[in-house]
Formats: sequence, C-alpha cells, structure tokens
Amino acid sequence: MPAKPASRVALYGGAFDPVHNAHLEVARCACRALLLDRIIFIPASQSPLKLQGPQAPDAERLEMLHLATAGEARFSVDDYELRRGGISYTIDTVKHFRGLLDGAELFWVLGADQFEQLDRWRSVQALSSMVTYLVLARPGYSPEAPPVAGLRFTRVDAPLMEESSTMVREKCRNSESIKGLVPEAVRSFITEKALYASAE
Repeated sequence: MPAKPASRVALYGGAFDPVHNAHLEVARCACRALLLDRIIFIPASQSPLKLQGPQAPDAERLEMLHLATAGEARFSVDDYELRRGGISYTIDTVKHFRGLLDGAELFWVLGADQFEQLDRWRSVQALSSMVTYLVLARPGYSPEAPPVAGLRFTRVDAPLMEESSTMVREKCRNSESIKGLVPEAVRSFITEKALYASAE
C-alpha cells in the first residue's frame, strides 16, 4: 500500500485587526496555487516589528476570524500566539506547529512588504529551514529575495485588493460604511461590539 503523502499546511499569521476580504482571498489563492490541504490563521499577540499592539481585544479578533472562516473547508483558526502572550516570534510559532503537525510540509504566508524585512526576523535562518514562504504581492513592492541562507519561497499571484485593516478601522472611526470590505458576519460583529468606534 503506497505511503500517504505528507499534508501541505500553510500558517498565516497577522494582527487581523480586523480580518477583511483581502486576507481571505489571499488564503484562497494560496490554497489553489500550492494545492494546500489546510491554511491556519494565527492572530498575533504582539508583532515584534510594530510599535503598537492591536486595537481590538484578543477575544474579539479571534471571534472575527472564526466568523470570517466559517464554511471554508480548508481554513482553520488557532489561538496559540494569543495563549502564549507577549511578543509573537514566528520561529516559536513554527516550532510549535512543526511538533503538532508531525510530517506536514509547512508554508508561511506573508506579504511582499514583510518579505523585504525577513532578514530582521528572529532566528530567520533556522526558520527558513523549516518553511517555504508564500509571498503575496503588495502595492508598491517588488521585492528581491532578502539575504537569508537556504531561503525557499514562492510568489503567489493574487488580485491586488484595496482592503486593509487600517482602512477598515479608519472608516469605522469616521462612521463610514465598511460593507463589502469585510465578511458580513464580521461587519455585524464590529457593529454589535462597537469596535473601532462605529461600523456604520
């Protein structure tokens, strides 16, 4: 009987403050392009490269991800970084999932803007031996591979969408509609909880 092929799992970290439609479309494109079995959304506690933490509480960011990914068979959400707390270093997260998903081929989803800064990441050479980076285009970025030994990466074609978490939060603060920028269940949740001021 032939051996079962190793599963292909992508880890998708970020603040998701809030999750929006472009996050989801990026994940769908990655799944199709790489024939992924699963993509795991991992909300960060605190990014080491950002001065400020997320605006929405952890529980609300997590719930919005669950609402956004409901019904997507290959999407799941994991609160490992929130439970761990403190600065969310990718190397620690990948080690955790490498142990949890024994034998899986691991990928890490990131934008071209983050890819340019990869040589600033903690233990990046060790990290780069564990994952293949899935690099998504971002407006204004055409990155060259950073100087990291053993780097493995694939550029994933995805539509350049206007949505960003910053845009969504700004529209909420200005009492502008965010309909069409986030899944409807997420929009309703933001309204109900009065996150980022107002979602209407």
